[in-house]
Order: sequence, then structure tokens, then C-alpha cells
Amino acid sequence: MNLSKSQYTKYRSCVRHLWLYRNKKEVLTPPDKALQKIFDRGHLIGELAWKRFSGGVLVKNGWQNPQAALKRTQELMAQGVPAIYEAAFSYNGILVFVDILEKTATGWNLVEVKSSGRKIDPIYIDDISFQRYVLSHCGVIPEHCYLMHLNSDYFMETDMPDLGKLFLLTPMDRELFPNEFIEENLETIQKILAGPEPEVELDKTRCKECEGRAYCWRDIPQDSVFDIMKSQKAREYMALGMIKITDLPPNSFKNDKINHWIEVLRSDAPYINRAAVASWLNKLNYPLYYLDFETTQPAVPLWKYSRPYQQIPFQFSLHVQRKPNGEFEHYEYLSTGKQDPRIGCVAALLKYIGKSGTILAHNAAFEKERIKEMARDLPMPEKDAQRLLDMESLFMDTGDPFKADYLHPKMHGSWSIKKVLPALVPDMTYEGMAVANGGDAMDAFDVLYSQSLPHEELEELRKNLLKYCKQDTWSMVKLVDALRNSVQGY
Repeated sequence: MNLSKSQYTKYRSCVRHLWLYRNKKEVLTPPDKALQKIFDRGHLIGELAWKRFSGGVLVKNGWQNPQAALKRTQELMAQGVPAIYEAAFSYNGILVFVDILEKTATGWNLVEVKSSGRKIDPIYIDDISFQRYVLSHCGVIPEHCYLMHLNSDYFMETDMPDLGKLFLLTPMDRELFPNEFIEENLETIQKILAGPEPEVELDKTRCKECEGRAYCWRDIPQDSVFDIMKSQKAREYMALGMIKITDLPPNSFKNDKINHWIEVLRSDAPYINRAAVASWLNKLNYPLYYLDFETTQPAVPLWKYSRPYQQIPFQFSLHVQRKPNGEFEHYEYLSTGKQDPRIGCVAALLKYIGKSGTILAHNAAFEKERIKEMARDLPMPEKDAQRLLDMESLFMDTGDPFKADYLHPKMHGSWSIKKVLPALVPDMTYEGMAVANGGDAMDAFDVLYSQSLPHEELEELRKNLLKYCKQDTWSMVKLVDALRNSVQGY
């Protein structure tokens, strides 16, 4: 059987995914920038992991020349090198590359490297089990199998990461599937690949990142039952022929939010709980601070006093209105250079945000958590840390009214600002902006940090970042205006 490790794990995640990959690959979506970034990050983590196993030798270009890689692996094993990176093995048409094959006094250990944090994805067990299966049929039975992954709890208190603390080496021997289990799956795979396209259950969580999502969900319309209920319940209604929200029987759910969404989409008119919206507005205390962070999330910490995958604020926009119907002031911060961006961020927050009023953010839990982390992690005077922590009690979430009390047909079941804004403020758009979403902003900061463009282009990128973040906070201003308009005369 001609099969790779990645194809086997595709099968274990979703049988249709493998079938499409082998029989109908043209319908799969090529990796976008975000997915490619994940791949690149995985390569970076893999190379960093090699440094934990000194004296190792890399088997180069294995995918381009498998036969040469197989031969080179055997040569290195015969030499007894301390470790082999990307060691190649083949059995019965199945080709695998082992991230790290570590020499022991009496044999070899298998080490699989992942860029994930402390949580172990079940698919990793399939991944390592499959490798062990192939190696055991090549006469190399690993003494032990390990998963090497990032320690998301590691707090870097030095200028450079300590690899011994950055990585976790988790024993996996007891978790792995026996070879008989692999054999059974391989037999099933052969039958599936030779047969018609398999049917599978759609699941919005499991399918979200899949390259086959667009194809598998092609018959699911906008405003489907998946938009307002869990996947299992949505599948039950689909089986009854109810796919659109408007297919659902009105006023038949214990969940009033679902009943309201049915009403909104059947009538093509908003549902507004004016009492609840007015109550939310009445809680606003001036001055109003409309705040939005942009963050970077390096897998390997770049700055002292940070953790793997920690969300590090490098930019914020702040619109301030000090009294009802007052003029707006705008303040902004954007880190430049190689210094820790949080240091300047903290100084700017303390300068521009007072001790009273209301801080508004859309999905405010994100901004609150970033502020708490900076107060917790960064060395600063105790009074400054307390000022930051005190900000938590000032927050209100501009998303809250749109979760259940203000539903618009053009929100399509979502309270995301990218869905709410076009519905309520159609003249504001992110279309055509050079930086148009959080992923773009993160990529732009990476370029600014690396200084990998000419000065003029870096300045243009900086302007685009400021423009994007400023629009995010002005969008919240316009949403609050729309909420006020909705309850006029109430």
C-alpha cells in the first residue's frame, strides 16, 4: 500500500478527508496564509528540538529522494550516531520520517516533535503508533516512544529560552495502539479508497480547519441550523429535512434565542429587546474608553517574562469620549523595534486611561486577560500593576447586546464585530484595506519586527496597521450609536 503518515492520520480524523485526498484532490482547498504559518512554525519548532539531542545528523531531502534517505538512515544507524533527524523507514509501501531517532545504550528511542502546547491531541497517539508500526517491521523496535512538545507553562525569565524547560518530553508507550490495530485500519483504508466517496457527519468544530470543508459543506446554506445550535442537534434537524433556520418550527424551542432567530429570519426584520439594550446603555459611565488590542503569539517566547503562545499586545487603538455628546479623542500605540512591546503598551494605557469611567471592547474578555497578564508578568511598580488590575472592573463588552438582545438578519447568527458591523453600519467596511483582520495585523507585526522590508515599505505597513486598529475602535463607537438609536423613545 502506498501510504504516508499524514494520510493515515487524515483517515483517523475523517475517512472522507483521506478519500478526497487520494481520489478527488482538486476539491481540497490549498493552505491559506494562516495554515502555511502553522506549517512554518512546525518546521521551526522541529529544528529547535534537534538542539536538545546534541551530535545528531540530519537526513536531508527525504521527500525529494526517499531511496537516498532510506540508505542514509541505515548508514547513520550503523555508525551509531547519537541521534538521527528525519530518519526514513519504509515497509510495504508505507514511508515515514521520524523527527528524532535517539541512540540509547541498547537500541533506539522514537521522538515525535509537535509545536502544540501541554495538551496532547488524540491524533498524536495515532501518529506515533503508525511510526512505531513501520519501524517494528523494519527490525527497529523503539525502546521508548516520546512526544516532544512545548511547555505552555514555561515562563522565560532569561533573555533566551532554556530548551530543557521549553520542551516537554512525554512518554507515550502506554498510550499507543498495537500493531494489530494498525493492520486492521490499513485493511479498512484499502477498502475505502477502492469504494465510492464515503458519507460522514458534518461537525462545525471538527470540520473548521479541514481543507475539505468548502467541499463537504457546499450544500449547507447561509443561516443554517448549524449557525445557532450544536452540531449533533443540527444534524438531527437536517435528518428531518430542516436545514435552514427558517425551516424550523417557530416558537417551539425552550431556548428563546433560537425562537428569536427563527422570527428574525422569517420576517427579515431585527429583534430588539429594548428594555435589555436600554439597561446595558444605562450602565455606561463617562468617560468612555473604546479599546482594541492587536497581539502577536510567538510559539517560542521572544521576550523575557513571557510564555509559549502567549498573546502579546503590540498595538492598541483608543477612542475616548469624556461626556455625553462630547467630541472624541483618539490615542494609539504601536511597538517598533525589538524591545518588548508590552512595556510601551503598559505606559500608554496608564497615561491615557483614567481611574474611572467605562472601558468598552468587543469580546472584552480578551482585552481584560491581556491587561491582567501584563500586570502579573512584567516587573513594574506595585501601584502601576494595581492600576492595571483595577481596569478590569471598568470593562463592558460591546458584544453582549448582540448575543441575544439585538439580533439582525444580516448578522447570520453571529455577534462577531465583523458580522455585526455590516448589519448595523453598512457604510463601514474592511474590504480593500491592506490590513483587514487580526491575522493580517499579526503578519504585519512580524514583518515590522524582522525589519525585512525597505524603510519606505515598513512605514507604509505601519500606517496600515494604525488605520486598521483605529477602525476597530471607531466601529465600536458606531455600534453603540446604533444601540442608542434603537431605543430612542423607549
